[in-house]
Amino acid sequence: MDEEKLRELFSSETTFQNILKCILNLTPSEIEVYLALHEHPNTGVDELAEIIGKDRSGVYRSLHSLMEKGLVEREYRILKHGGYKYLYVPIPIDVLKDRLKAELENWFNKLNEVVEKFSLHQAQS
Repeated sequence: MDEEKLRELFSSETTFQNILKCILNLTPSEIEVYLALHEHPNTGVDELAEIIGKDRSGVYRSLHSLMEKGLVEREYRILKHGGYKYLYVPIPIDVLKDRLKAELENWFNKLNEVVEKFSLHQAQS
């Protein structure tokens, strides 16, 4: 995590969206798509694009990235009148919270380790 992200994470206006951005490196579009999926689970790309008022290709890119990051799953559905469709489902918020907490704990442990190993001898080198 770089210094700018740390400052943003611990700013006076820290929000859940800021935490998602800083810890999981999500873009504003990915955050918007992820949160919209929680309000409308089992939604296809076209419907989701309409719901959030974004173009289909941008929503698809966000969904693809969210799948790569393990935050969204894609389900294959066969349509009644032939063909198929992919529907997208976000991981449950509780699972996301656990993942965020684990990441924060890892960062804390790394930072704590650096502080513990620090000595004046190192600083003068």
